[in-house]
Amino acid sequence: FVRENRQMAIKKLYREDVLQMLFADSDSEGEYLPFGNDDRSSSNRASPGTSLQDSDSEGEYLPFGNDDRSSNNRDWIKRFDEPVGYLGEKDLTSAAPLDFLSLFLTDDFWNLITNETNRYAHQFLNSQQLKPNSRFHNWYDVSVSEMKAFLALHLCMGLVEKAEIEDYWAEFWPIYTPGFGKVMYRNRFEIILSFLHFANNSEYVGRGQPGHDRLFKVRPVIYLIIPLFSAIYGPLKELSLDEMTIAFKGKSTLKQYNPKKPDKCGYKVYVLSEASSGYVLQWSMYTGQNADADADADLGATHLIVRQLMAQYTGKGHEVYMDSYCTSPAIANELANNDTGMCETVNYKRCGMPRCLRQTELPLSKGDDPVSKQSNTGFHEINRPVCVDRYNTFMGGVDTAGQRMKTYLFPHRSRKWYNRIFNAILSISVVNSHIIYSKCALGLHKPLKAFIQDIITALLQGCSKRESKKTGRPSVEGGGMPQRLTERHWLCVADDRPDCVVCSDRARSEGRRQTKYRCSQCGVGLCAVPCNERYHTLKNYKLCHLDT
Repeated sequence: FVRENRQMAIKKLYREDVLQMLFADSDSEGEYLPFGNDDRSSSNRASPGTSLQDSDSEGEYLPFGNDDRSSNNRDWIKRFDEPVGYLGEKDLTSAAPLDFLSLFLTDDFWNLITNETNRYAHQFLNSQQLKPNSRFHNWYDVSVSEMKAFLALHLCMGLVEKAEIEDYWAEFWPIYTPGFGKVMYRNRFEIILSFLHFANNSEYVGRGQPGHDRLFKVRPVIYLIIPLFSAIYGPLKELSLDEMTIAFKGKSTLKQYNPKKPDKCGYKVYVLSEASSGYVLQWSMYTGQNADADADADLGATHLIVRQLMAQYTGKGHEVYMDSYCTSPAIANELANNDTGMCETVNYKRCGMPRCLRQTELPLSKGDDPVSKQSNTGFHEINRPVCVDRYNTFMGGVDTAGQRMKTYLFPHRSRKWYNRIFNAILSISVVNSHIIYSKCALGLHKPLKAFIQDIITALLQGCSKRESKKTGRPSVEGGGMPQRLTERHWLCVADDRPDCVVCSDRARSEGRRQTKYRCSQCGVGLCAVPCNERYHTLKNYKLCHLDT
């Protein structure tokens, strides 16, 4: 299949054809047939400019490939000039920011992370012997409302970035932020963060066994949220397909290294987004596993990735913009035969590329000045190819999504590899919900930061801070009677020589006084007379023996 396409491409494309389609104007005559068979007459074929014409023009958009429909039948073309994407029958014109986020973080999502977090906590506590001072002794099951408060603080830490998690509860005046302590205790937040889980470990399939999934620990979240991106929102005509890196430097077999990326170490993700807004439509993480490898042995991995991401958007008149990493004649033919346009940079070394694209065959080499002509004004007029102009305009959709996602991303590292992926999906959901809000809400639109602040406020509603269990003896403050004044007490002989809690004062010279008796109920040292009576009858019992 690839060999036949390669021979066809070499036969049809020569240097003049390449230059003609690069610099073709929408008003010029002639036909543009890059790849794929086409049995239409010349009058029904797309002109060189129609395949890359602007979305506001009145002409028909005919992508490359087979098409036996007449030029007068335009009902098959999807309209892209609507002001907003489709959102079903739900009216969101007056909805709150949390309502837009709830399109992706549904009740099933909150129940999932709450139940799996509690399940993992019980599995861990039943299988581990905790140290006496471990804070895990204070664990109790988290509720849905408390989980919403936890993720609200999670989003807050993206707005207020500090070096360590402990700094958000620190009382040192330059970094003091009292809001975190009013919502949740630090120990409670860190315990929930330690037990945060998304899958049942008892269902894990080990490596080398059939059904093993490298993304098992985060797969339920992917299945719940990612399909909603494309189900809720209908994109405009231009789409962008590119890679995205989720930064991670910990130990993981999924980690990739790319020195040309800003985040050199991390997880590689293939993303399909709307070119103009950066709305993420499809999201597929690279794991090295290919379930369709046997069925499509002749196709490359990038071909399968493009097919997977574009599955819901082929045959609808879209244009997809990609870089040379995902480009091949086989991909172009497949998209063209499904009424989908493609604009991309190419690598002449890829299999199936025409020989006329080799550097030795091109009239210009890398670094040469562009072709221009002298005008009467003294300036050089340069013909800019239409495809290059549109590629520069619409290729950056995924980069826009990545930039907005990382602006208020949870800043703290984690040793658990799946937490980074969860944070990225959560951040993409927030950005996508803000894009829908900007297109649907009436009046002045809020920026992303104010949008997140409203979400945080809404998530904290209905959540009350649970009082911690008090330790030690009850305080006399508040008007309550101390326990030492209301119960019956008995003296016993102490094994050691404790200080008398009433008449001993080590802060003063010769002020210390030891005794051989101790109250069996209170556990403090007391002289039999008169300190025992004074301690159990007076609120202000302290009286040093030097003052008597």
